[in-house]
Amino acid sequence: MCWQYQARTMWLGCGDVTIELGSINYCGDQDKAGHEVAKEDAGSGTKAGKCLVWKSPRTGVSDTLLDEFQNAFAVEYELLRRLQGHSGIIQCYGLFKTTPSMEDGLLLEEANLGDLQSYIDKNNAKITDNVRKQWSLQCAEALAYVHSKGVVHANVSTTNALLHNLGQTTNLILADFGGSKCRELNLDGGLIPDDPFRDPQLKEFDSPKVDVFSLGIVIYIVITGHYPFREGLAPQGEERYLYEEFVRQRFGNGEFPELINVQFGEVIAGCCIERRFDTAKDVVVALKAEMQVHARST
Repeated sequence: MCWQYQARTMWLGCGDVTIELGSINYCGDQDKAGHEVAKEDAGSGTKAGKCLVWKSPRTGVSDTLLDEFQNAFAVEYELLRRLQGHSGIIQCYGLFKTTPSMEDGLLLEEANLGDLQSYIDKNNAKITDNVRKQWSLQCAEALAYVHSKGVVHANVSTTNALLHNLGQTTNLILADFGGSKCRELNLDGGLIPDDPFRDPQLKEFDSPKVDVFSLGIVIYIVITGHYPFREGLAPQGEERYLYEEFVRQRFGNGEFPELINVQFGEVIAGCCIERRFDTAKDVVVALKAEMQVHARST
């Protein structure tokens, strides 16, 4: 069987792009009797199965940026090979050229509901408490797997977490490893988290602790439906830069939003205030313990 599919054209972070694709033929046997072609519309959000998108480094930029983009692409490819096999990690089906003259691209599964932040901004009022807890745990479990493989994501955020609907359930998938780090493989994508996902107390960003702080912020946003010290939608454009400066100062002064009545508040505090968790595995244990306590009390 070969595949035929379409992908949306869109620019992504770290210089990535998906482009419109025509027929993708793996086997070249489409003229033989009994041959099947699987057709899927990536990006439609209407199919419960897993579709495919093609992701490649951005071109037409300065040599310096091109080197950065190509390094990020190479890092992501190698790390996705290392991380395959976990349901919470974006699945990579290898390198692929759409035409002989084009650069290699990564053939990835598509998350049909897009990124977590966009979904929250559009559907916050409809998201149940149980789903919020499920996504928080799924993000922590995916990141724990990443850490167990000696990888630091280094850019965990609500835009680098994706959602995929499988009919009755919607699952969270961790993506975008172009800026990640792995000492064992001598790989460094060179990124650090954006605010508010960056811990202002950290001076180096090559240990799992950088991800643990980011994870705490992701859980806070998932549970509350908004960014720290901000109500409503996530900031965009110039407002985003103003917010980042504002929240950087608040975090730098040791301030954090009130957590007394926030689900998983103690876990969030452990990630972002007390900083008592070394890896995401510690966060998974704490989340499950709090969920068990809540289950016994209801």
